[in-house]
Amino acid sequence: MVGLALRLFRHHRGAAIATGLVALIGMGLVTAMTALLGTGLADTTAAADRPFLTEFPVIMGGWVVAIVLFAMVSTVGVTLSGRTAEIGGLRLIGATPRQVQVMVSAETFAVSAVALLPGLGAGYLLGWIVLSAVRSSGLIDPASVYSPGLGLPLLGVVVVLVATVVAAWIGSRGTAGRSPVESAGPARGKRSGRSPRRIIAVVVLVAGIGSASAVLGLDADNIATTAMTGPATVLTAIGLAVLAPELVGVANRVLRALSALPRGAAGHLAAINLAAAPERVRPAVTFLTLLVGVSAGTLSMQGIENQHSVAGSTAQVLGSINYLVVVLIAVFMAIALTNNLVAALGRRSEEFGAMSLVGSTAGQTRGMLLREIVAATLVSVIAAVVGAVVCVIPFSIVKTGGVAAAFAAGPYLLSVVLGVVIAVGVTTAAGGRVVRAAMVH
Repeated sequence: MVGLALRLFRHHRGAAIATGLVALIGMGLVTAMTALLGTGLADTTAAADRPFLTEFPVIMGGWVVAIVLFAMVSTVGVTLSGRTAEIGGLRLIGATPRQVQVMVSAETFAVSAVALLPGLGAGYLLGWIVLSAVRSSGLIDPASVYSPGLGLPLLGVVVVLVATVVAAWIGSRGTAGRSPVESAGPARGKRSGRSPRRIIAVVVLVAGIGSASAVLGLDADNIATTAMTGPATVLTAIGLAVLAPELVGVANRVLRALSALPRGAAGHLAAINLAAAPERVRPAVTFLTLLVGVSAGTLSMQGIENQHSVAGSTAQVLGSINYLVVVLIAVFMAIALTNNLVAALGRRSEEFGAMSLVGSTAGQTRGMLLREIVAATLVSVIAAVVGAVVCVIPFSIVKTGGVAAAFAAGPYLLSVVLGVVIAVGVTTAAGGRVVRAAMVH
């Protein structure tokens, strides 16, 4: 196992770092929730505190596991696109698609397993911090001490390890099944309106919107309104992120519609790239949609809760806890977005070198990258914000009697600014470095 991890790190350092970071942070978050669950089930915990200390980590842990699974699927898919020549060579000497999937799954498991102990330690520490915040807010009895035990935190780590293996199997399916004679180019599978990916996206979207709409039948003071709306924002964001290729297609059509306007060499190159190789910006669209959708929806929901709940109520006390968890999840997705952007840009050094040979300047190439990421960012944030608003509207109706609170601009602007800064900042910094290196060589 260690040998597999070392081999992957030696030959594909960027892929190993991206995979390891996603697994590490995911383990820390899931372990923190299972540590709180262990505390809720401990004999030393006051009986009155057990409902919160069991329900809260189960609900939040479910969100995190879903996000980790999706993030790992996307990360594996992105990193494998830089190994098409290697995998094509394996296929040419007789490796079957299933054998390639087993190899990728074993490598992913090995890299993730290296993060086991750091992730477990981070989870214990994070769980203690969250419990301390809950205790200081007066939501639980001071006599209820932190008692995570060992079994449940270990179970949390195992869940993440299993999720990474499942994600690697799913994420490597397309690359492993590609014909080896087409390994140098992008996969060009059959287009179908009923493709499994689109069916999954529709199912997830229906589940998310259905969960959000179901709160219309609940009382305003029922904690289930939050418990159902929170996962709904996550599911809706995931469903939209699965539709990243379609969102990139929308960006292509917008650029074509604007083709009559003056745009210069950089704009012309960006339009050609998005039309010819849309998979280059797909990782950015995927993670931006997830980041903005989850953070915007959750922050908007909590903002409504804070403004329209009774002062000192359980809902308001839970606000600071929810903000903490949202920040942690946002950090997790921001790191995943950064990893995937860096990996995607690093694989384009040969492209940038070829552009230099045919006369493109470094400034034009950087301008092309900037316009690509701007187009990806626009479609991502629009889709994510629309999805978040749709999920929050029923919550707003139940809590306030109207829809106006669901359109408060603050949470959406904060989430959009965060996503834009990360996407544009990483592309400018990492893309500039790759472009300079390609121009030199």
